[in-house]
Amino acid sequence: MIRRRPSLLAILLAGLVPPAFAADPAPDPSRRLVLVELYTSQGCDMCPAAEEILGRLAEQDSRVVPVAFHVDYFDKPWKDVFSDPIYSQRQMVYNDVYTKPKPESYGLYYTPMLMIDGVQSVNGRDPAAAAAAIRAARLRAPAVKLDVDLDLAADGLSARSAIRVTRRSNRLGKSPILLCAVLREDGVKTDVESGENGGKTLVARFPARRIEHDDVELKDDLPVAREFTFAIDPSWDRDKLRLAVFAQDKRTAAVHQAVDLPWRSTTDSRAAAPEAKAARPSR
Repeated sequence: MIRRRPSLLAILLAGLVPPAFAADPAPDPSRRLVLVELYTSQGCDMCPAAEEILGRLAEQDSRVVPVAFHVDYFDKPWKDVFSDPIYSQRQMVYNDVYTKPKPESYGLYYTPMLMIDGVQSVNGRDPAAAAAAIRAARLRAPAVKLDVDLDLAADGLSARSAIRVTRRSNRLGKSPILLCAVLREDGVKTDVESGENGGKTLVARFPARRIEHDDVELKDDLPVAREFTFAIDPSWDRDKLRLAVFAQDKRTAAVHQAVDLPWRSTTDSRAAAPEAKAARPSR
């Protein structure tokens, strides 16, 4: 079930939009983290298996930053509780800028689909191909350094993320960069009442709950700073909330670097567990 393709120019002007680890290792700014996006839907009977695969990929490799974007083009008869048109538009941008081979009949506009670091498309039900693409992505040195501080309100229901982006490679060029932050909650259960998964209880792995983004331009070696504010629903499990932050080339869609941190203040994390220094790359 495919809807009319939105304008590429309109999407690009709007910007590309896009695991509960036991401990967050001491970050290394030269260590590549790999953004793994799953395009999925509760209205697709092949997607639950792909979500399980996304979960396993994250559990097996601490360098994986997993995000599940639930598209809206399968929202009949069941309305996916995580779906948003902006996620479908993001997938369509990949379809339009991707230069590697892709299915002739529907391109990259299908579910379940994995995108590895913005450069390699993989069928969402092919864990071996996904693992190979992740290994290849880890070999690329990050082109930028991301410093992220998360400051939670006293009640834990909102937070301010302060993000700094710094050039690490002279080969980065002058292409505009999309800076994106995605709040996800892992392991959310939904009783689906109709559609291809009607009668099933689905477990969503890392579905996007909130998304913020902005365009940045890096000049010389000077860092660029942005702030995003997030508010959460009190019913969400805060222990399973994580924030993914990534910098992405707006022309090629290649991801320059990603960061993954839990829903807690970084100052509190560093005070409670100095060995983790947890959530932001050191200088």
